[in-house]
Amino acid sequence: MVDFVALLAMCVVLPVAGATMLKMWQTRPPRRRHSGLAVGQIPQPLRRRAPMAVRRAAA
Repeated sequence: MVDFVALLAMCVVLPVAGATMLKMWQTRPPRRRHSGLAVGQIPQPLRRRAPMAVRRAAA
């Protein structure tokens, strides 16, 4: 009897889980194909970086 209940539960749970995964996969947000920058342009976060301090040797 326990085996029958386990088989019945698997027959219900597995298709529901598969349908849920398929629905989540189909409704995911699309990946960005490109960043929108032209060739040679510098991204904003990199452009706004403050210059690093340079330690100079004492003369």
